[in-house]
Amino acid sequence: MTRTKIILSYILIFLLVILSGCNNDSRKEVTTEELSDNQIYIYYVNSEKTDMVQSVYTLNKDNDLAQNVRELITHLADKQATSDCMSPIPDNITYIDYPVENIGGRIEVSFNVVYDNVSAETLLFFKGCVAKTLLQLEGVSKVTIIMKDLANADPDTGVLSETFDVDSFTMSFGDTSGNKEKGNIVLYFANESGTALKQYRKSIEITNNMSLGRVVIESLIEGPKRDGYMATISSDTTIKNIAVKDGICYVDLSDEFYNTDVSLKNDIIVYSIVNSLVELPTVTKVQFLKDGEKVPFYRDSMPFDGLLERNLDIVEQEES
Repeated sequence: MTRTKIILSYILIFLLVILSGCNNDSRKEVTTEELSDNQIYIYYVNSEKTDMVQSVYTLNKDNDLAQNVRELITHLADKQATSDCMSPIPDNITYIDYPVENIGGRIEVSFNVVYDNVSAETLLFFKGCVAKTLLQLEGVSKVTIIMKDLANADPDTGVLSETFDVDSFTMSFGDTSGNKEKGNIVLYFANESGTALKQYRKSIEITNNMSLGRVVIESLIEGPKRDGYMATISSDTTIKNIAVKDGICYVDLSDEFYNTDVSLKNDIIVYSIVNSLVELPTVTKVQFLKDGEKVPFYRDSMPFDGLLERNLDIVEQEES
């Protein structure tokens, strides 16, 4: 299978839903309808595959949280639940019925997935509909969706997770431009003398099938386009693999990254990547790999096999 389809799971800027109704009186075009205590909105995909649509759903008032989650996901996966809308859960994504607990307002739901048979668009609708539906349950403020790749047994890259809250939905479906939005990423290049890192902001066009981690690394490889900055990575470097799991970004780069002859110190090179990736909300630490394996040292001297966190000590302070 292609790694691109795995990476599609890590999109940070996701969905701003413009709701439209189906041809059923229980479905509303806006979310202003007053619901009873045991009613919520359940989200489907419209027949044109351009948007999510909502329908009022009545929960069993005697259910506990785990029962409600199971009932809602079962209903979302039911291809016969609605005649004029589409289920957001395709046959190649199946629910793993683990016990569900509310931990500080966050719940986890797990699914098996065959990525080769699931498009990026389908993944977007799947995650959007599931998360928006479950976020309405009492006491739930965050939903973590765990995706287990049936074709990849690697524990580091075969199991991916993404956490959503009500602020995660910031991209619109049905955009004729191809679901694109403007955004910014923060990179760290070397300063002009190469003695420290310097923050660099870059505007990008974000699409619904974009891995922001990959964009960050590709932008570092491309180098700065403004004066006062110095590239930290050889332009010949390529990305072999990049994936995020539980806040850890696993980065596997080509030999050019390890065999570079640039005169910059090791920590300037390494933390240009680490600091840039940790600017993404889904990343807190970085694990470097070489051909899928940890290596003890970077360029024979810098300890390199552990998890690396943000290092601001080598960042040049911006002038006020």
